Amino acid sequence: MKSSATSSVVIDANIVVYAVWEGERTAAADALLNRLEVEEKILHVPALWRAEVVSVLHAIGALHGADREHVKAAVQAALGMGIKVVPLDDALCFAALEWADALRQTKAYDAFYLALADRLGCDFWTGDKRLYNRARQVGADFVRLLGESEA
Repeated sequence: MKSSATSSVVIDANIVVYAVWEGERTAAADALLNRLEVEEKILHVPALWRAEVVSVLHAIGALHGADREHVKAAVQAALGMGIKVVPLDDALCFAALEWADALRQTKAYDAFYLALADRLGCDFWTGDKRLYNRARQVGADFVRLLGESEA
């Protein structure tokens, strides 16, 4: 079990996207990020996070017909959040493979976040309910869901 007393936390790309692109989950993402700031948590993400955030914001912008400047501003806001980006070293890659197998995922993207949180001994926050449910089923009690109440 991961300690909630640690000063670190891993956050999913979707939390950041919700925070920088106005939508129905923006308030929840903002509240979480504000709380983590008050608690002086250091936010961590695996290096693939940058590509995920840019890709998702580009896709959302295209779907909503947003102009390029709006998308660029959202990307700039995300990249400017002061999140510690952790390089994908060999050990993290192999740990992600293990997590992807445990989660029965065909792609390992989500598994990098779990592997990083596992390595750091901290919580991992996601807005993805399916990922949350699956991770909890395989014993990853350090995975937290955006909007869940604090116990």
